[in-house]
Amino acid sequence: MHWYSWIVLLVLICAIFAGCISSSVQNTAIQVTTDTLDSFNPVNVGSFDFYTADFKVENPTNRTFDNVVVQVTLMPISTYCHSHSATFDIPTITPLQKMTETFSFSEFADLDCSYNFTSSVMSDPI
Repeated sequence: MHWYSWIVLLVLICAIFAGCISSSVQNTAIQVTTDTLDSFNPVNVGSFDFYTADFKVENPTNRTFDNVVVQVTLMPISTYCHSHSATFDIPTITPLQKMTETFSFSEFADLDCSYNFTSSVMSDPI
């Protein structure tokens, strides 16, 4: 039974060094908004429509956050359109900083898609 405790200890050490234990936490202070989902103007290229959405990422606090990861998911309102997602990696976001991240994607032509979005923000703990 003594060898069993060594194996458990070895597995824990490997998990820590392999990155299985994440140090990122959910960040509710950083805000993600968009105005472009209501007024999409797709660009038609052959049998595809190309869409571009701008997402505003804002840090309204007086804190600096490092290693910020913003995950945005577009959910279609129409059943025949597809969901899309994007990840934005921001090394550092300073106090009161605002930035715009652009996300482009394509759909089959003439579907006239509309979307809602959800977002989640992760960053290093303070």
